[in-house]
Amino acid sequence: MMLDQLLRRGNNNADLLRLIAATAVIWGHAYRLTPESGVDEPLGNLLGFDYSGSLAVKFFFFLSGILVTNSWLTKPSAVRFVSARFFRIFPLLFVSSFATIVIMGPTLTSMSVSEYFHHRGDLTRVLLHPYIEYVLPGVFEHALYRHANGSIWTIKYELMLYALLLGAGMCGLFRVRLAATAVLLTGIVVCLAWPDGITAIGLPNINKGGQLPAFFAFGSLLALYKERVRIDGRLCIGLAVLAVTVRHGPAFEFVFLPAFFITALWVMSLDITKSIRLPGDFSYGVYVFGWPLQNTFASIFPKSGIHGNQIMTFACAFLLAVISWFLLEKPCISLGQKIPDLLRRRNRSAEAEAPKATFV
Repeated sequence: MMLDQLLRRGNNNADLLRLIAATAVIWGHAYRLTPESGVDEPLGNLLGFDYSGSLAVKFFFFLSGILVTNSWLTKPSAVRFVSARFFRIFPLLFVSSFATIVIMGPTLTSMSVSEYFHHRGDLTRVLLHPYIEYVLPGVFEHALYRHANGSIWTIKYELMLYALLLGAGMCGLFRVRLAATAVLLTGIVVCLAWPDGITAIGLPNINKGGQLPAFFAFGSLLALYKERVRIDGRLCIGLAVLAVTVRHGPAFEFVFLPAFFITALWVMSLDITKSIRLPGDFSYGVYVFGWPLQNTFASIFPKSGIHGNQIMTFACAFLLAVISWFLLEKPCISLGQKIPDLLRRRNRSAEAEAPKATFV
């Protein structure tokens, strides 16, 4: 199947793959938040250079690069682009941050409630910048990781990439495919070889975050050539053979990742995968709620073990994600889609009502 066909509604199950990726983040974090002596994350042991949670984040950026770039190429409207991205990301981010501050914070803080809320400056900064990982006063003081939500650090990277894509699109970069290809390939090489260079655009290279634009750019590159890129089992097997062949050398990481990404695309296009239809996209909710719940369970039930922490966290995060999808995310996404049309109609009405100039 060609990529442009795969991206059409009904030809893939991206919601399921995203949910699996969000679950992988919870799975991987459990080995850090509730460590057990001699027990390491299995995929990390197998690969040697990465673990499940990090791979999931890279997949998120890769898939986002494809979908967001394809969205721009299909409908190159700045208003539509910004509206869709804003109403997809920020409503849940604001609500989850507010809930973390007013529910989790007072419950878990070592301070009195009045003393906790006395730190108004710190709490206000969280609400103003909900896409930056944060620490709440007196919360998780004795935990291995003090962040109230340590997963959302990736969101500021994604927002930056959205802004760069929008700017490049408005400047007409994607009208010249060769120029866009050169820019994307340069971005891939630079970010993989020199991740510290991301500080040039004001972002830190924490957790190898400087490499994330490379995976987004790879997705964008595939979207740019979507009518020429074929995604099938033969391609996946070929990439897997290449990865296995170089598995003992430093090139393994850079061959494995494309093989992993392309295979994930192929899997989400299979009939058996498409048959597992979810009533919504619960991945973002699981991702956003995962860390606060996981760190809370790690603090309250330190003897629950790695798998106990994983089960409790996913069960609660999934429940909150389902509630969030139907009560908040889905309505906000619908609103984000309607606003550009409403603005367009208003502009047309204003133009129609405007008096026409007459020349004597």
